[in-house]
Amino acid sequence: MLIEDLIKNNYLITPSAYYLLEPHYKRDFTLAELIKFAKARGTFVIDSSIAEAFLVEKGLFSTGELTEQTSVEVSEEGPLEVSQEEIYEDFAESAETPVSETVMASQPEEIPSSENVESVEASGSISAGDVVESEVFTASSGEEGVEPAEIVGETSISTGTVPELEQSSTSNLVEEQISSEISEGESFVSIGVPESGESEDMTIGPLDESSSVEDSLPLEAEPSNGNGYGGYTDSEEYYENDENGNGVKPKIVYGDYGIPIAYVGEEVEGEKVYSTYENVVIRPKEGFYYRAKDIPDDWTVKFDVKNVKFEAPKVKNVASREGEIIIQAYSSYFKSRLRKMRRIFRENPEIGSVVDIAKLGYIRDDEVTIIGLVNDKRETTKGYMFEVEDATGRIKVFLGRDRENAAQAYNTIMPDSVVAFRGQPGRGIFFANRVFLPDVPKFRKQKPPLEEKVYAVLLSDIHVGSNKFCEKAFEKFLEWLNGEVNSRAEEELVSRIKYMIIGGDVVDGVGIYPGQYNELAIPDIFDQYEALANLLRNVPDHITMFIGPGNHDAARMALPQPGFYEEYAKPIYKLKNAVIISNPAVIELHGREFLIAHGRGIEDVVDFVPNRTHHRPAEAMVELLKLRHLAPTFGNKVPIAPDPEDTLVIESVPDLFQAGHVHVMEYRIYNGVFVINSGTWQAQTEFQKMVNIVPTPARVPIIDVETARLRAVISFEQFCEGV
Repeated sequence: MLIEDLIKNNYLITPSAYYLLEPHYKRDFTLAELIKFAKARGTFVIDSSIAEAFLVEKGLFSTGELTEQTSVEVSEEGPLEVSQEEIYEDFAESAETPVSETVMASQPEEIPSSENVESVEASGSISAGDVVESEVFTASSGEEGVEPAEIVGETSISTGTVPELEQSSTSNLVEEQISSEISEGESFVSIGVPESGESEDMTIGPLDESSSVEDSLPLEAEPSNGNGYGGYTDSEEYYENDENGNGVKPKIVYGDYGIPIAYVGEEVEGEKVYSTYENVVIRPKEGFYYRAKDIPDDWTVKFDVKNVKFEAPKVKNVASREGEIIIQAYSSYFKSRLRKMRRIFRENPEIGSVVDIAKLGYIRDDEVTIIGLVNDKRETTKGYMFEVEDATGRIKVFLGRDRENAAQAYNTIMPDSVVAFRGQPGRGIFFANRVFLPDVPKFRKQKPPLEEKVYAVLLSDIHVGSNKFCEKAFEKFLEWLNGEVNSRAEEELVSRIKYMIIGGDVVDGVGIYPGQYNELAIPDIFDQYEALANLLRNVPDHITMFIGPGNHDAARMALPQPGFYEEYAKPIYKLKNAVIISNPAVIELHGREFLIAHGRGIEDVVDFVPNRTHHRPAEAMVELLKLRHLAPTFGNKVPIAPDPEDTLVIESVPDLFQAGHVHVMEYRIYNGVFVINSGTWQAQTEFQKMVNIVPTPARVPIIDVETARLRAVISFEQFCEGV
């Protein structure tokens, strides 16, 4: 009841806060009192600290200790020349407490002063040009990049300071002091100064400077954990330890964008009346000439998970437990990742001789390279410490702060990613001089030109079945594909479109998150796919559609997703010009490789890489390219299936990398790879409003297959209700 009442008033509550407040709701306090308390603190997310402070104020919380989360200060000194003895001392100290992790003050005597509490800044922007109705934004086919953005919105949040507390003789007095200080803290949001430009190898901007204006949108700034959503202290460990105060282990549900939501059952009120678009029939405009019909098909699905044959894990005997089999499968999974990454590293001539970790004891003064999975990383006063593991063993690696690109590499490296270190071995530690990421090469061989121009349309996150689905805009898009154009430029574009790629979340699904039923126009999963098929049957026959699944679809939730469950999605399997692909998949169009993934790995990038947000998905996608993996971290928000082979490694460098998932269209070029998030066809939902996600619906990117670059963006946003 508490969750539903808060959501109706545009407030969110985390699971731990829910289990603290629920026993007292409507008995000891009212909804209005709770909302007034949260509003006074300038937040719409009621987390455990807000809940505890509220209960203390109401006199309902008198046991246990409130914890205050602070960040550890990191010295910003210049390059240091240190001896190995000093590094060993530093290594011994850092082994006890990871600097990169958060320190919780669990005893009253250790309350930090305000000098040690640092404010956190973050920048966020959505960069997409304003689209004038019925206009086509085109880029010259000879352009290799896109003009850099002139204005990027930057925001910052100051959470205030926590005044220093005097030591009290009793724990209850200290607890009351802490509670009062937390409840008095204010939050101020300010809009920062616009930046002047972007880096050379990562460009983003409008397609035509003369006809588009760069938007600057103020966004929620990120807390120190980098996820951009209020810095929750909630985690699975918190619940498993029964720290919610009532001994009940709650069910953790992650909503879209990886945000934890307390789960409650839904009350279904009556049946809904809806249409599955069986009456939507759009035929090609009479007399419209499609040049694409005369161009021969030239496509292959170069990689699809369904075509990978996995070998069953080998177990000791038939009586082996299921857990042993899964462990063996994951062991094979990471060994497979390591093998594939080692092959990628061998293409880099700077790597040098590679040595297994177990053989480092035989190396004396020679400089060698080790390649391994990063189990842990932490920052020390003199540099960065990593725990690296390969198939033969594990070792601590120290990288000095003064080494080339050390800080940048430290921020990019995510847990479980594979990296290479070059240096000399020591006593139980490896002293690295350089660190290498798998990355994509800066230069590649150019591919031969095509005899005639051919274009592809990139879509994702259609969300048919949602009451926010832009159905009128999608029907206008289908009419446009069938020749209902407004200019000769549009006619030229439409006539050369030969392919359509849809990257997941084609329907809204059922039971994906709590409260979804109230946001569904079509509450039946079978009818959602029927409605989608009724719409897509209006795509001209000469256009080949590649359709892959996402986390809202009827498919395996864990990555990789081999495809849709055919018993649910049978209508789209019957479409004569549709090709069902996996997530991920690699499609080769006229000799150009297109890597297609739904994009759930973006969630983990936002969690672990500083200054990466859901508002700028192309930047997060670039981080995945640097690590050559679509979901490097195991056990965070992205579920990974226990397959014996890691099929999420980006083994071949694509010409184009497409993703969706976060509903924001953004694009950029990185080392010759065109990176694009293809947006959505769903208007802003109530959940997105509460977490400050501003989608960019009904925008259609047109890709020139020859150059694998953006040719134009067609907007049907004016036909999308709720935008």
